[in-house]
Amino acid sequence: MEFEFKIDKSEVLRYLNTAEDFAEQSIHNLIDEAIVELKEIINFRYIYKKFPIEVRESGVDIKNTTLYLKGDSIVKHLKNSPEVFLMAATLGNQVDKRISYYEKTSITKSMILDACAATAIEEACDYLEEKIKKQVLAEGKKGITFRYSPGYGDLELEIQKEFLNVLNAPKKIGLTASKYNLLMPAKSVTAIIGVLEKNESQAIEEKNKGINDSFEEKNCKYCRLYKECELRKEGVYCGFRK
Repeated sequence: MEFEFKIDKSEVLRYLNTAEDFAEQSIHNLIDEAIVELKEIINFRYIYKKFPIEVRESGVDIKNTTLYLKGDSIVKHLKNSPEVFLMAATLGNQVDKRISYYEKTSITKSMILDACAATAIEEACDYLEEKIKKQVLAEGKKGITFRYSPGYGDLELEIQKEFLNVLNAPKKIGLTASKYNLLMPAKSVTAIIGVLEKNESQAIEEKNKGINDSFEEKNCKYCRLYKECELRKEGVYCGFRK
């Protein structure tokens, strides 16, 4: 496997809403066991592709495709990007099956394995984001935006199937969407990453330097869950870590 999963225990505990210092030793032991088990069954597969875009008032047109991203938040996110990468990643079906098995035999193990898998897919996406960034820098660009997924802000989940079809993800990596637009396998992610031109990226970086709430100012206020979001209240944001 080209990428070695770490599965950070502190992140697992965060998903379990448990502080590391207060977790019982038995929980630590179960997490350690789940991490070993998960690494044995992960089938990490991914795909990403670059597209030119046209940012309009109502949304973003992904050129040479039938995909149109509607919403104010995605327009704001990509307003400085002439191109985007569409990416999709999955841990594979066996992870879902093992979590479902433990739901019937041990709800505690099921919850812990689920948290481990959530941590793993985020690690995988971080890896892909860095991989894309290196490609962009090699092409002479300044950098990239953070990844932005369907369901963030006012970007609707309804685009999932078309998003996957544009990447040919069902055939390439076995990733599909249900009639409710949920990804299958569940431990999977789709995301959009904007390519930033030199001057724009530098300006954004300098503008946000030292501003702790820059992510919230630029993105969270456009989200329908802004007022009740528990993550935001704790200073942790979806798709971004301070």
